[in-house]
Amino acid sequence: MRRKRSRAVDVEEGESYYVSMTDMMVGVIFIFIIMLSYFAFEFRASTAKLVGAKQPETAALLQTAGNLKSRNADLEVDYQARVLCVPEALLSDGDSGTPTERRCFSFAQPAQASAQAIATVDARRVLLDSLDADLRDAGAPVSGDPASGSLNFKAEKLFLPGSANLSPEGGKVAGQVAVTLARRLPCMGYGAPASAGCTPGGPRLMVVNVLSQTSLDVFTPEGQMAASLALQRAAVFHQALTGAQPLLAKLRNAPPEQGASQPLLRVASVGQSAEGASKAGDDQTVSIQFQMVP
Repeated sequence: MRRKRSRAVDVEEGESYYVSMTDMMVGVIFIFIIMLSYFAFEFRASTAKLVGAKQPETAALLQTAGNLKSRNADLEVDYQARVLCVPEALLSDGDSGTPTERRCFSFAQPAQASAQAIATVDARRVLLDSLDADLRDAGAPVSGDPASGSLNFKAEKLFLPGSANLSPEGGKVAGQVAVTLARRLPCMGYGAPASAGCTPGGPRLMVVNVLSQTSLDVFTPEGQMAASLALQRAAVFHQALTGAQPLLAKLRNAPPEQGASQPLLRVASVGQSAEGASKAGDDQTVSIQFQMVP
């Protein structure tokens, strides 16, 4: 009886010993997993700090740049113009560049650049919405969405069929458009007195194109006539606008004293070749497109 009892005690003590060892190993593995997860998280955060940047463009470039090298060089920076110049030799692995040659890059504050871009888009949208509302109130046959950046008119509403002569209705529409433009554009151009409601230093227009668009079969006489007719119609509508409101002809896209300014209102024509296009003068569109100074 004593032998059996002592053997049972030994078995119980052995099992208890192995059970405690198993629990300890499970605990060690659990702690190891926690530490591994922590180090992986820290590694990811550290990597993000190293390759990240406040500017999206810089962050994108850092993702592709896997072998950046430190180089000592004399940099030239124009903080007002936001221009950075570096020696040409700095941009090659060897000494192929001439020390006197420079490469220059433009940079800008991202927040400032994006704010300017947003202000430019908003200014054009406000201008187009105002012009569109004025013309619709006057009964002008404007078509399309002003969000496209242009005021569109069907050529058949403005011109006699197959010609570049304005119809009586087209002459009336040209007068309405001219009055509306003369009311809004002086604040966004140069060379003409601005109204009292203009905002100093506000957004400016680069060009206002009187544009005629047509589809044509360029290999046929009818198609070539359509291209010529489209350009003539754009020129005639431009002349009708400036004739009704001579102020529009004085507007420039830069101060005249700078010597590099151009008329704000200009003429353009676009012809897209297409097989089986309609006859000359059919389905043409006359648009006034507005492009802001970036």
